[in-house]
Amino acid sequence: MTTIKPSARLARVKRVLDPYQDRRDLVRLDRNEDPVGWCAEHFEAFRAGLRPYDLAAYADSGEFVGKLARWLSVPAQSVLVTSGSDAAMKTIFETYVDAGDAVVMQDPSWRMYEVYNNIYQGRALLVPYDGKLGFNAGAVLRAVRESSIRLVILANPNQPTGTLMDDADVEAIIAEGAKTGTLVVIDEAYHLFTPKTALGWVTRYPNLIVVRTFSKAFGLAGLRLGYCVSQAERISELSLLRPVTDSNSIALKCGEYALDHMDWIKTRIAGFIAGREFLHRAMVGAGLETFPSHANFLLVRCPSAEAGMALIAEARRRTYLLKGPWTAAPLKNCVRVSIGPLELMQKFWSECEDIVKQHAAPRGS
Repeated sequence: MTTIKPSARLARVKRVLDPYQDRRDLVRLDRNEDPVGWCAEHFEAFRAGLRPYDLAAYADSGEFVGKLARWLSVPAQSVLVTSGSDAAMKTIFETYVDAGDAVVMQDPSWRMYEVYNNIYQGRALLVPYDGKLGFNAGAVLRAVRESSIRLVILANPNQPTGTLMDDADVEAIIAEGAKTGTLVVIDEAYHLFTPKTALGWVTRYPNLIVVRTFSKAFGLAGLRLGYCVSQAERISELSLLRPVTDSNSIALKCGEYALDHMDWIKTRIAGFIAGREFLHRAMVGAGLETFPSHANFLLVRCPSAEAGMALIAEARRRTYLLKGPWTAAPLKNCVRVSIGPLELMQKFWSECEDIVKQHAAPRGS
């Protein structure tokens, strides 16, 4: 019998898939989701607007794109809706990266960049963060200027570091890429947790693609709704790989509802930012080694992997799920706490302060 083998393209692809677990009875501070979800008032108002048609018919994204484009102050032709930002990233790699193309990425950053790079056989050039989570943007700029780089991906803010790049550095890389024919993708998955954005440069630079998601600040991770913003020519190229529908009908309608209620969304986000700043102050005040964050999570370092695992286990016994510990520099032994609104983070600290202090590393150790 002939052996069936997958494409040779997958030889470099290594995946460790986390098994699904039902987390409904736990406080989800482990996956950078919204741990509380929409309030009953807005959830019920959205649900009341659904009709059987919304489940039975293929969805058209035109109305959603129109509202999204108006909110972004860009032409509708500059927007491509995707099934989450991960689908956007995969489409970008499939559209622009051929075998052997050089792709510059932060290290560490979102692990799916490397997965997609390996699928499409790109040559990864990793630019590392230092021990204080500083990033050498100059190394990226030199690579774009001096090497033949096909694609640069910069998560801003970055995950898992929570760090933000300087505007001047970001624009310098985009501008140099425009001269050398290098596509620059700015992943703004955590936009609205910081006001910084590259969106204003889209009209100036034809090599720029901004990618965002409704999973984080909008609290809609379960719906898989994302989008790209770029000049119309790039959107046309990406659209060659568009599936039959951009996203599902429920996601599109929920995205429209969110855009129609942006004052409420912004109030929610302000509550999350207040929760993030409270917890950061609390950990700094406790003398723990933690880092500022521009996203919806915080990192706290533990003195060892065993201490990190003990913190995660103890927190789970108190119904809180945390992520980690990381095993490699510069985040070695760090545990990540996803952020919720202020009231939740105050509750977390009141119930877990003792175990965090017990297992985390003192600042400067």
